Amino acid sequence: MKKVLFKLLTVSVLAYFSGQTSAQEIDLQNIKFIHPIVEKWVSEYKKTYPDSKLDVKLQSSEGVAALKLVVNTGDEALDNSGTVIYTGRFALIPISNKNNPLLAKAGKGLKKKDLQKLVFEREPSDDDDDYEDKGKEKYTATIYSRNGQAATTLALAEHFDRSPDLIKGKKIAGDEIYLVDAISKDENGLAFNTLNYVYDLTTRRLKSNLTVLPLNLKQEIREALLSHDIDRTISALEDIKTEVIPVSSFGLIIPKNNFDNADILRFAEWVLENGQKFNHELGFLTLDSATLESQQKQLKKQNQALAAK
Repeated sequence: MKKVLFKLLTVSVLAYFSGQTSAQEIDLQNIKFIHPIVEKWVSEYKKTYPDSKLDVKLQSSEGVAALKLVVNTGDEALDNSGTVIYTGRFALIPISNKNNPLLAKAGKGLKKKDLQKLVFEREPSDDDDDYEDKGKEKYTATIYSRNGQAATTLALAEHFDRSPDLIKGKKIAGDEIYLVDAISKDENGLAFNTLNYVYDLTTRRLKSNLTVLPLNLKQEIREALLSHDIDRTISALEDIKTEVIPVSSFGLIIPKNNFDNADILRFAEWVLENGQKFNHELGFLTLDSATLESQQKQLKKQNQALAAK
């Protein structure tokens, strides 16, 4: 099996130096689905620290990077250029058109191997016993996904231990929100997508014309998904790990040359202490308690080192 390492998805921020008045522009680049939570963190942070120059933009002007955003499942994909502070998690659930014929065939729910065969092309190393009926596919659908370098595509491939270029079906350019549009129009459509895009964040309900693909899950998670309620779904996914729903972390990389940037360190500390409470509102999972504690300790060391200078 090919090992899929996450591409570092960077968020550029104009360099900030003591006494400088120019804004620190956070550049979200091609990861728009994370934009709402980062924007929320910054706006709430500036209510407490109005002197901060942080400013969120989808595309910033040229400048020296003071922060980077990392979307990753493991530190093996990171370089040694800075300190990583994870600040949240996102989940990908399989969403289908509510009239998809696949729903009637899913029975008690698809298992991980079922999803691998449904979503990905076969690899030479796959076990023949899993492909007994080579001329027949037990489950079929039109798979929609982003391109192979998108964060959601990489998360999906990594979770199912596949290469992103083996994902079947149609590739959608641009934002993950367009996957929702495609599935709504295609009765055979299916895609893994983020919670903040497949649920209406105002009503907290699954968007119309969509349904969750039946999955082989523990009762608590199954009932949460069937409820079509985002808050029940988030709660269940935070408490119970499942092999059929990818959950990945995202966070900030503070480059070594910005370890002495008090505003950057203060912002990262604030996100861990106060920003987590906004994650659910915008469709993201909080960090588990062990990870949160470890990130706070790591950042505390960085702040102590700065204070000692």
